[in-house]
Amino acid sequence: MSLLKSFFNFQLNQNLMKNKTKRLKLRFRRVSTKKVFIGRGDVKHTSNKVVITFYVLNTEGMLLSQKYEKAKKDLFYPPFPLKKKVKYSRKGKARIIYNRVLSSQENFVQGDHQELYDLYTMSIMNKYAYSSEIKLLNSYCNLLTRLVETNILTNDEKRILFINKISLWKPLDYLKYNQVKLESLKRFKEKKLRYFYHLLKLNSLKFTNQFMSKLIFLVRKLYNKDVEFNIVKLKKMHLNSDIYTQGVSLKLRNRDNRLYKVLKRSLRKIDLPVISRISERISKPKKEDFFVNRIRNNIISSMFTDDKGKDSLNNLLLSFYPATDDLEINIIKRSFTKKQKVSLKGYVLRQHLKHLNLRGIRVEAKGRLTRRATASRSVFKMKWIGGLKNVDSSFRGLSTVMLRGYHKSNVQYTFINSKTRNGAFGVKGWVSSK
Repeated sequence: MSLLKSFFNFQLNQNLMKNKTKRLKLRFRRVSTKKVFIGRGDVKHTSNKVVITFYVLNTEGMLLSQKYEKAKKDLFYPPFPLKKKVKYSRKGKARIIYNRVLSSQENFVQGDHQELYDLYTMSIMNKYAYSSEIKLLNSYCNLLTRLVETNILTNDEKRILFINKISLWKPLDYLKYNQVKLESLKRFKEKKLRYFYHLLKLNSLKFTNQFMSKLIFLVRKLYNKDVEFNIVKLKKMHLNSDIYTQGVSLKLRNRDNRLYKVLKRSLRKIDLPVISRISERISKPKKEDFFVNRIRNNIISSMFTDDKGKDSLNNLLLSFYPATDDLEINIIKRSFTKKQKVSLKGYVLRQHLKHLNLRGIRVEAKGRLTRRATASRSVFKMKWIGGLKNVDSSFRGLSTVMLRGYHKSNVQYTFINSKTRNGAFGVKGWVSSK
């Protein structure tokens, strides 16, 4: 998993980027939650292939998409009217401050940004003009300045001669003002949105086959087999206990964060369904109500008929369980009973598969988590929401599957060790399903 974490959290070299920004220090990058979280995966081996399934929470991509959408709204749809304030520094210099980001139209209307508009205009003029003509204009301007220095011409005469020369310039015949303004607006929008767009594009490219081919090549060397990755993308952190405990431990590594507040806020936005013990016991299903027992062929003698087909096992199973196209259930109304065809995706997966809904979460933190640096003590805090009991075995009285050892089939458990300057600490997380 360390190889997967390092691969999905790589960053571009600063030398390759045109707009270089100040790089975040390594210790701050390790503590930051704005990255790609990788959950503990499952590895299944076959004779010639390895199938690796792991969970991913792309918080970096979520944050970049939010910033990109916010930048687009600020440019095109400003939320409230613009207000201007003037503040003076200690040296007496005036500084203009706005209450929000300027939109694309406001940026060129304001007189304070005339230099930026002139810069874009000159860049567009250079785009339409030929390089030879620009050299001739520069040489003509240098000649006029020399004549002014030798007192042959005055500055007014120089300006008149240079304007007359520019009026004969060919690109100005088709370079209109509106065309310059539209091109300038376009470049301004691209400049404001390009940074977030490229970062978002790079983040999405990490999960493509072209980028993951290098990772597959490295893992193939480790196992000497073909490798297949199954990536499960999550939208919430609490849907996987490994990713949830990673986020809590990262927050606890910051000494400014209080232990109990971190545990409390990690459970604040989690919505759980209300479970009543009485209603669960009343709604205990019978054996005849199970979907498998509804569609089963109970006539045992039909299973021992002579079958001359090529695949005898397949035909035997079809005689015991009907094909998916032939599945029907009885829908009981008040006055009549109606037969309706069954879709495995819509009926079986949604109504008869278990562990689809969240049941409860519990988190524990223990270790050197006091804020003071000297004479630090070991602290233990715990917070939970919902419950970890299995609804089928605890409330309904049904038999449930037990995994190897003491693990429960409806609970996912994770234990993570980490450390701060005061010492080491551990975080335990449980996520149960219903």
